[in-house]
Amino acid sequence: MIKPKICILIARGEAARNFVYTKFLKYLSTYADVTVLTIIKDKEFFDAAKPYVKRIIHLKSYKENSLVILFREIIHTAHYRYIWTEAVKYYWGRHNDRVKNNLRERIRLIIWRSLSYIFANSTMLKIGTSIDRWLSIYLRPTLELDLIFTKMKPDMIFNCSHIHGTSADLPMRVARHLKIPTSVFLFSWDNLSSRGRIFPKYDFYFVWTRNISNHLYRLYKGSIKKNQIIASGTPQFDFHYDKSFEWTKEKLFKELNLDIKKSIILYTTGMASDFPGEHKFIETLIDHIKKKNNRLNSQLVIRTYLKGNSKEILRLSEKYKNDDIVFFPPILWNEKWMMPMIEDLHLYSNLIRYSSLGINAASTVSLELMMFNKPVINIGFEPEGIELPNWSRFSRHVEYEHYLPLVKSGAVKVAKSSLELCNLVDILMGDQDLLNDNQKLFLAQMFQPNTLGNSADEIVKILRKKLKKNNNEKL
Repeated sequence: MIKPKICILIARGEAARNFVYTKFLKYLSTYADVTVLTIIKDKEFFDAAKPYVKRIIHLKSYKENSLVILFREIIHTAHYRYIWTEAVKYYWGRHNDRVKNNLRERIRLIIWRSLSYIFANSTMLKIGTSIDRWLSIYLRPTLELDLIFTKMKPDMIFNCSHIHGTSADLPMRVARHLKIPTSVFLFSWDNLSSRGRIFPKYDFYFVWTRNISNHLYRLYKGSIKKNQIIASGTPQFDFHYDKSFEWTKEKLFKELNLDIKKSIILYTTGMASDFPGEHKFIETLIDHIKKKNNRLNSQLVIRTYLKGNSKEILRLSEKYKNDDIVFFPPILWNEKWMMPMIEDLHLYSNLIRYSSLGINAASTVSLELMMFNKPVINIGFEPEGIELPNWSRFSRHVEYEHYLPLVKSGAVKVAKSSLELCNLVDILMGDQDLLNDNQKLFLAQMFQPNTLGNSADEIVKILRKKLKKNNNEKL
């Protein structure tokens, strides 16, 4: 029996975590001949993919026509104005701040936004998106992708992330032009309210949850049909349920040089530009845990953000590098390809597994902690001594549209002051099951059955059905 051919497009490292380092390729290769088209040139990546793929083809980046880039940015801005979410208000404020002392840039921004207002409604966005698709094909910078796909003759192309890497957009547009079936994975649960417009047209869209499916349908009504959207969960969480990634508690504590007699309070930071003054919360926690150490019997592990930390947090990590209660473990991250190393996936999953309490601003990490029945505290107040403009308030994160249902569910606690933060640490360390019922209910309502920990397999099953249907229609 001849297997169908599928091309897997990976334009940046975050997508490799989900679709190369999970069992996705292993499952998929059982049913299809797999080609990986990627910009990544990395030995660990190749070694992980090679056993399950026929070939790995290097994806080049191409600079598009200036007119295409200009017009697309106008439509992106129009899309932001149309959805006008909390995340968009933040971006808007950040750009206002960027140009406030530069008259030329201010005028440019005003003109840009004024042009975008023409397209900032559902009808005009559809028209603008159609124009962009036409321009991007007829002014495409190369025919090399046409030649690659014509020679490859794939039955489907699957884009592993709709947002990571502009390098992915042009191949997907060319594939559509060549009438090759396409599908895409929407990378995260906040993307529809925090990211720009989806320009390439796909046959199928894989999303985390049914709520995201409904949101995508409403946002692109008339362009995307309900039966094109599949709630598949995310392979991002599969590691937490994979026994091959599970360490003993002794191994984790030895790896991080932690005291096995003490519990872990895990603080995960955000990107420095989005979370100004975050070091203040860490300092508060350090002071509290050191003062209450005999009673809490805990150690604070601060896992810093992969893509950028403030100078203040870096100084804290240096200050406490030999401390016996405060730990800043290294993040094993391939900076060139924006990709976690496989060892870091083991380390991170087990750090969550063996933590007693998790604290973050308002992050996906909250969901991961909940999967292990760990209590969670989110930060809902401003760093002391730092004045932030309204658009940059630290507490705005718990009010984001994708995150607010989690807060309202009672599955996490939100600290509204430094005093409440410390009190919640004491309460939840004393009763680590306090939030369990609300957490289980929220996860059960958020995710479709069999998708948590099994998403890679679910996506492969759907792709297999689509490939089979496409081949039957050809016959």
